[in-house]
Parts: sequence; structure tokens; C-alpha cells
Amino acid sequence: MELHAGAGTERGHRRGLRAAAARGAQRIPMTLRIAIIAAAVTVAAAFSARAAPSPKRAVAVLEFRGGSTAVPDIARRAATLLRKLTSLRIIDADDARAAGAEHIDADVAQCAGEPRCVAAIGRRLGADEVLLVGVSEFGDVILTLQRVDVRRRAVVARVAEALARDASPDDDDVSDYLRRVMPRSDFLRYGTIRIAANVAGARVFVGGMPRGTTPVPPIRVRAPGRYDIEVRMPGYAAFRASVEVPPDAAVQVHAALEPTSRAWYQKWWVAAIAGTVAAGAVTAAVLLSRDEPTTVPADVRAFELRF
Repeated sequence: MELHAGAGTERGHRRGLRAAAARGAQRIPMTLRIAIIAAAVTVAAAFSARAAPSPKRAVAVLEFRGGSTAVPDIARRAATLLRKLTSLRIIDADDARAAGAEHIDADVAQCAGEPRCVAAIGRRLGADEVLLVGVSEFGDVILTLQRVDVRRRAVVARVAEALARDASPDDDDVSDYLRRVMPRSDFLRYGTIRIAANVAGARVFVGGMPRGTTPVPPIRVRAPGRYDIEVRMPGYAAFRASVEVPPDAAVQVHAALEPTSRAWYQKWWVAAIAGTVAAGAVTAAVLLSRDEPTTVPADVRAFELRF
């Protein structure tokens, strides 16, 4: 009996080991799956960091309505704000119709938000991405914005907001939605300052920071923005100016340094330049002021900056 009981105990022990092993075998695949998922997330994050989308890519902004009339004209407003806040090439529904896609609204409605279908429309419009603005109602109004990558035919970002039926988001609200769904880099805009001087070897400062000696290469700066420029050379009166740099434009400054014995303008100059980008070109108005009217030793120009 003792031997029988011992055998039973031994058999039970073996069964327990087998069960434990089986449970361990079940846990291992889960552990591997977690590790694989974590690795995939890490790789995806690293890839995203290396492959930031072009800030000048073409984005079609289209609207899909699920039987709702709330927040009218929201896609058009989003397109307008993207044109103002970014350097993206925006294609809205009007642009699509002008290019021959007369039934763009019906085509988008037929897709019903399906990414592959939406991507096909974007491809026909020559877009790199489609920003699909959706409006539907499930008690509240549901406003969704999703980015569809045309090449991958997949949604790469999405935001959704529940709004009251009579809600009317202002431009700040819509801008916030856009900043949440679009890459942050889209909203970082730049311009260029090109500085030339009549004296080689002069030290150049932009915004109080040294940027080399003349001749200096074009200086890329955040835009829109105002920047103080100073050019110094021993034996010459310092040249100073303040310029307004529009986005996607270059401002050229010609600094005419005069020997100290002949200089008459050793004081702050203000060059206020107002520029707007319209139809792919920059128009600028230059205002230069001084206490007494005379020729100003600076030539400030704004023109389109192409990459």
C-alpha cells in the first residue's frame, strides 16, 4: 500500500510537471508576442522619426458626410487653414472639380471612408495624402479627421471629436484638430535671409547670433519672423537692419559698409518688409525709414524660395 501510494504520488507529481510545462509553453508564445509587438512599435517609431513626410507634399482635403448637415463647410475651412499655416500643396474639392473631377463629392461618398478607395481618389488627384474630414451623427455630432497615405493606401493618423448638434468650431478649434492629426513638422515653416556686403571678411550676426563672415551662405530661419541683422568690420561703421521674413521666401539684404571716416548712418535702420505668398509668388512692400530723407545703404527684397 505504501508503494502504491508512493507510485500514485509520483504519477501525480509527473502530471503536475507536465501541466506546469504546458502552462509555461502557453506563456512563452504570449511573451514572444509581447516582445515582437514592442519591437515592432520601436521600429515603427524609429522609421517614423527617420522618414518625416515632406512639408511640401500634396494633400487633398475632402469631406464625407454621413447624413449630417452640422458644421457646414468644415473641409473648406480646414483647407484654408492648412494653406495659411503650412507649406503643403493643398487640393480642395473646388480644385478637384476644376481639374476634371466633377463628381468628387459623390466619389468620396461612395467610398464611405474606406482607405483604399479614398487613396485611389487621392492618386487620381495627384495627392500624396488625403485628409478626409467626416461628419456624422450618433446622438452628438461626430467630427473625424483622418490622414490616408495614398501610396500605402492606409490610415496613418486619426482624430475624432464629439460636438453638440449646434456647435460651431471656430478657426482656433479647427487649427487644434489639424495640429493633432497632421505631423508637427508641417507647421514649422522657414524662410531664408541672404546677406551680401561690399566688404569681404565682415562678421555677420542674425538675431544676435554670429553666422560667419562675408560672403556668407544663405541663412535658413523660422518664418514668419522678424530678425535683427548686423554686419561689422573693423574700420567701418556697423550696418544694422531689421527684416521681416515671410514663409517660403527669401529676403536679400545688401549691406553697404562705409569707412568710419566717411560713415553717416551709424545708427539703427528699420527695414520692415511685409510679404505674402499668393499663387506661388511673393509680393513685398519695403519701407525704410531714417531721421533725414536720403539714400539708404540697404536693398531688401523678397521673392519666392524654391526647394
